[in-house]
Amino acid sequence: MTLYQLQTLRMAARLKSFTRAAEALHLTQPAVSAQIVALEKEFKVKLFDRVGKTVTLTEAGQVMLSATEDILGRVEDVRRAFEDLEGLGRGKIAIGASVVVGIYLLPEILGRFKKKHPAIDLVLDIDYARHVVEEVLNQRVDIGIIGEGVPVTDERLVVKTFAEDELVVITSKRHAWAKRPVVAPNELARQPFIIPERGSATQESGFRFLEALGIKLNVTMELGNIEGVKKAVEADLGISIVSRCAVLKEVEAKRLRMMRLEGMALKRHLNFIWRKGKHLSKATNVFMEFFAANLATIKGLQKV
Repeated sequence: MTLYQLQTLRMAARLKSFTRAAEALHLTQPAVSAQIVALEKEFKVKLFDRVGKTVTLTEAGQVMLSATEDILGRVEDVRRAFEDLEGLGRGKIAIGASVVVGIYLLPEILGRFKKKHPAIDLVLDIDYARHVVEEVLNQRVDIGIIGEGVPVTDERLVVKTFAEDELVVITSKRHAWAKRPVVAPNELARQPFIIPERGSATQESGFRFLEALGIKLNVTMELGNIEGVKKAVEADLGISIVSRCAVLKEVEAKRLRMMRLEGMALKRHLNFIWRKGKHLSKATNVFMEFFAANLATIKGLQKV
């Protein structure tokens, strides 16, 4: 068994295709097949079911993939430990970020960090928070940065809160509420509501809070992302609740109106997460400190 075989297995499992795995790894398709066959012969098990051009893990394959993630994660920890011996002269940080964090918070701060530490390579993967949690658990990224909304209860994770985000109600500039600074929570139920795809941390945070108050929203449109939600609200097709930092530009340009809920604030935590027991490189720790310290320049966030 070799590390190359394990890396090939992981890529084939992720892409569900030997052909696509070969392309990603810059190998030929027969070379990928040969490595998988070698693993199957060594352990005397069938690792993949092949249906046409699609491959899926068998039960034995799932066991092998779990062990593979652990082995490759430990090898990566060794590499990071050696990088630490050289200080911040070089290094690589793989970051998983939920949508709001990845689109509206990270780019500016990543730019500043890269300018200060040009030798450190940064790899960013933006996805829904629940997927970022999976990436961290499978050690495909070093750290995750997510908004509170998807519960993080897995005992294998370390969770470190670094800031507080606020959710606000947004409307078009033509809406009847456009000049109001606040709205009563029970008024939301009477409005057509637009949400991003179900499963986003922002949507989950807002829905859970309102459901606790007994408020059921009239969802009339479900779009794939926050940008789509903002455009629909701007067109006066409904209202929504989003992270404040996601609409600052539109509010400043007076294309959207923003208001708070009367008598309460919709707050949620922003968290760093990483796999318990994982070696965090010096570069990763420096990045987390840098990220938290630079949040003061972003409106709508409060450092904790």
